[in-house]
Amino acid sequence: MNDTPPILPVVHAESTQVHSEIAQLELIVTSRPEREFERMIPANLEPYIEREGGVFSPNPDYLLFDDLVLLSALKKEHAQLDAVIRAVVGDDGLLTWRELLVEVLGMSGARDEAIDAALGVEDRVYGLDRQTKLARQNALHALGARRLATALISGIDPTTGNTVLRWPAPNILFARDLAAVTGDAITLTHAARPARMREMALSGVIMRHHRRFAGIPKLDITEGARPEDLARMTLEGGDIQVLSPEVVLVGVGIRTTLDAVEALAPKLFDRGFDVVLAYEMPRRRAAMHIDTLFTRIDQSHCLIYPPLIESPQDTGARVHRLTRAGRRDAGVDLLAALAAVDIELSPIFCGGDDPVMQRREQWSDGANAFALAPGVIVSYGRNERTLRELNRHGYEVVDPDRFIKNALYYIHAKRKVVVALEGHELVRGRGGPRCLTMPLRRAAH
Repeated sequence: MNDTPPILPVVHAESTQVHSEIAQLELIVTSRPEREFERMIPANLEPYIEREGGVFSPNPDYLLFDDLVLLSALKKEHAQLDAVIRAVVGDDGLLTWRELLVEVLGMSGARDEAIDAALGVEDRVYGLDRQTKLARQNALHALGARRLATALISGIDPTTGNTVLRWPAPNILFARDLAAVTGDAITLTHAARPARMREMALSGVIMRHHRRFAGIPKLDITEGARPEDLARMTLEGGDIQVLSPEVVLVGVGIRTTLDAVEALAPKLFDRGFDVVLAYEMPRRRAAMHIDTLFTRIDQSHCLIYPPLIESPQDTGARVHRLTRAGRRDAGVDLLAALAAVDIELSPIFCGGDDPVMQRREQWSDGANAFALAPGVIVSYGRNERTLRELNRHGYEVVDPDRFIKNALYYIHAKRKVVVALEGHELVRGRGGPRCLTMPLRRAAH
């Protein structure tokens, strides 16, 4: 196998832009699952472990998945998603995070930074003595670009089979969190949980060093921050939604902090945005990012978890409106706060009108849809009540094979379509179709 990555041409900054959640998709990154999933064990599924004396504390080995996945089925489901996307953007419009990493590891400066970042996370989370750290550093430096990428993702030296990092990084599957294109800039993300710190650090290396992203502004909330403030400044891509060229919505919850939003907002204003809405969400695992509760799907509709608008006071919801003039309270009603900035959306209920099904299907990402174009979305077929509700609002439910054969017709004819993707294994990591995708460019309005 050739271990030397190709040299890519520089892609100009104007080729990377996202000013909408729903404009037609043109360029995107996904992250195909590989053997890293076969290194996961039951100890990686426990958020807490019992210590001496019956005291429970966070498990540093927790990798954020709800169950061990069947890799063969996971790969099949993800390949189905990629095929649906490729039908819209073509072969050249679909990039893979893993290949971007391989390509950037062919550059000496980026390579050193990636190795140092990975070992730095390992040391902070688990602790490494000097001798072990040096041995692992030497082992990683001895690898060619492709094998090094495999080692940084899987934690195993593919040449020797030796452990170089304690656990794999399976959450790279959820490309949405690794970075976010906001307008004409790339917002770098910073993980809230140890399980995702390595992959977000590696994504930062890709975005800073890869020739594809040369000349594109990078927004980093940690620049200039005091060391004592960094722990409070976590930001993940699933909490960032670019709703219009003027408005960005950012979820605040168990993954993204209000401190991070307040640091990000001035940087977004400098890139031309006028308003940042910070939405405080329920603090529970089912609501890890705002796109597990709310996603825009066309010009006039959104998918939403109904309690957010039926009883927002019971969910702990609160909207903050940030502008250059400062931050002010914008109430508890998300749709009303959006309407106040000229984004009027009618809700389509995740789970339909049954409160039990609403909770069940929100858990399996019924509110998490990904727009390929206005009104052309991808959702999980397992969320039957949500699909039925979408159909009641005029969306034709189609299987992936049918969509792939007719993708451009559906888009050019402005048909409302929901592609019902298989997702029985994909959902085990608490992520839907939007979570699996990182758009780099959507069509201009």
